[in-house]
Amino acid sequence: MNEQTKIRKMKPPDIPWRSRVWFAGYVNGPGLLVAAACLGVMLISEPWLVIAWDEGYSLGREDRIRQWCRAMADPVAFAGRWKPPVEELVPPNRLAVPSGDELDSRRDLIRPPAVDWFWPFAREEPDGHPPVYALVGMIGDVLTPWRDPLPRARLGPILVFSLTCGAIFVFMRKRYGAWSAGAAAAAWIFQPHLFALAHYATYDGLLTCFWTGSCLAFAKAVEGEGERPRIPWVLAFAGTLALAAGTKLTGWFLPIPFLAWILCTRSRKGAVALIAGTALAIPLLILLIPPWWHDPILGIDRFFQSNLTRAQTIPKKTLFLGQIYNTPGGSLPWYNTIVWTLLVTPVGFQLLAAAGILRTISKKERDAFVSLSVIHWAFLMALRSLPHTPGHDAVRQFLPAFGMLALLVGLGAGWVVSRRRGIGSSLIVAAVVEGGVTVAVMIPVPLSYFNPMFGGLPGAVRMGMEPTFYWDALQPEILDWLNEHSLPGQKVRFARYPTSWLYLRQTGRLRPGILPTDPGDWTWYVVQNRPGDLSDLDRHLVAHAVPARVYSRFGVPLIWVFPYDEVRSWQAQPARSR
Repeated sequence: MNEQTKIRKMKPPDIPWRSRVWFAGYVNGPGLLVAAACLGVMLISEPWLVIAWDEGYSLGREDRIRQWCRAMADPVAFAGRWKPPVEELVPPNRLAVPSGDELDSRRDLIRPPAVDWFWPFAREEPDGHPPVYALVGMIGDVLTPWRDPLPRARLGPILVFSLTCGAIFVFMRKRYGAWSAGAAAAAWIFQPHLFALAHYATYDGLLTCFWTGSCLAFAKAVEGEGERPRIPWVLAFAGTLALAAGTKLTGWFLPIPFLAWILCTRSRKGAVALIAGTALAIPLLILLIPPWWHDPILGIDRFFQSNLTRAQTIPKKTLFLGQIYNTPGGSLPWYNTIVWTLLVTPVGFQLLAAAGILRTISKKERDAFVSLSVIHWAFLMALRSLPHTPGHDAVRQFLPAFGMLALLVGLGAGWVVSRRRGIGSSLIVAAVVEGGVTVAVMIPVPLSYFNPMFGGLPGAVRMGMEPTFYWDALQPEILDWLNEHSLPGQKVRFARYPTSWLYLRQTGRLRPGILPTDPGDWTWYVVQNRPGDLSDLDRHLVAHAVPARVYSRFGVPLIWVFPYDEVRSWQAQPARSR
């Protein structure tokens, strides 16, 4: 079998050069409609999803970049009025705040004191993630500057997610037909966990988009006649590589499954595309990370040291099948990604994805894109299964695997329809309906979705899984209750403290004091039902105290509000009797 039979036998359409730009020319016609439909669903549902754990940090970091851009516009004026912020959403670190003398010229603003403070990214914790997610979040500053900071910051990730959906539809439709394209797009939109995380002003949804987009761009680069890859798509591939690596450490592993595919298929064209794309991605990546400008080698070293030593800096306990693991110092069982995928993927999408995997095993003349998709999915599943990898937060740490799973759903759908059109089309319709209904039912807490085959959310709790983890269950009814039942001078204490609560206070959504330095006395204590991360106090309250307010879904508590007198009572007990 020669290389041209490995790549799907079809002549690429004659597309003008100006149209061969990543999303501008690739998502057109039906694809643009699909992207618009996805955007509509995301924008309509966005207000239902409250601020999540990491979003406060994103808002704070974006504001730092915003200030730096203002300083670059007029350094002298900015330095003259510069005062360090008293309260902001960025977590504290050990870097000194620059003085006005270090900000009064553009040359100073690109030097370490200014860049390190205004760009808190890609170095030691708590600033370990690169800045691309924050840059994408600032798209809302340009398109909708009048909106509040949170929905404004979410607009960029939502746009990228929607455009990627349109790109998936166009790619699959041209190669495998409308049924395949529709199923893939639906699996992209209606996987509940991917749906939720794609809304948030964080990194995981964006990383999934860039990872999936890189597969589409690579496939476009190597398909068709000729011995050389298609240059416009090599450039698009390089861009997605840089964006993925500039979003999260996981993105740095992206070339590995491409290399595995090249070795399996012996594709010279693929090797050229990978080498050229990686070479072009490196300078673009450095350009996207200002803290590395003055010393890229030191910057990369700090970045990896930070991200590979999280067991010492930010260990996270998680409950998995009834046992608590302290990750990443301790490892979840090797099969954890398989279990999670079975638990949180709608049944119909699972069946179609299984058909997509079966397709690459059973076909005599194998389709290169099918094998590429399977290799990427398997790699992502295996990566999170390695010892001492972060295993907390359900599927968030390997979310790109669900982007690849959407492609496998589309591939399986096309195969099923080609073999049994009547049964296949019925299965696809049923899967899409199930996915849409699932998301609608789980709003506003899609991250608490578990497959009904395992008893849904109550069944998952009985299996020993965490019902929630991202504070997304702190719903308006809880906030309204806290506001209504807190008198002036009374405060609310949370079991965990992300800076998202500061944003709620700054916007007036949460009126009582929340900081130890705020005047007044503690009145309420709020706990999230994340069993692996509960403190001794939290466990005592859950077991013995009567909550004043509970937010539940399907009979499972997700948020408890306890009177603070219960906390004082526990604190008054001798330590040995607790």
